[in-house]
Amino acid sequence: MLDQKGQIRIIEAFLAVGVVFSALLISFTFPTSPNFAKQKSLTQTGMQALMTLDTNGTLGNLIMRQDWTAIKESLDILLPTGVSFSLDIYDENSQQVNSQAILNSNLLSGDTVSVQYICAVGNQAVQLFTLRLQLAWTM
Repeated sequence: MLDQKGQIRIIEAFLAVGVVFSALLISFTFPTSPNFAKQKSLTQTGMQALMTLDTNGTLGNLIMRQDWTAIKESLDILLPTGVSFSLDIYDENSQQVNSQAILNSNLLSGDTVSVQYICAVGNQAVQLFTLRLQLAWTM
């Protein structure tokens, strides 16, 4: 009778090991789901940075002066460390305004988010600019 209990325990142990290895194999074969909370926080961060930069018309003045370096430096300060970005600015006719690239590094991450922001500049006539900011975590 003792021999049969030992054999059952050995079979039970082999089945348990098989279940564990099956679970590991299945978990490695399925791709991981994107971290939507991280993407949402990155979207909010990008929108907040553009809104902060647009306070008191600063962003519009920089666009009108075509001071792309100042815009890049401002975004470097406003965005957290570890975030890469690329900014394109378009006029009302969807023509790209910035002649120089506004970016801090290449967006190589697959988890890139895009934020669009409308900036109005009110000199004698109101001009609208569409800003497309693409963000990704570099880490």
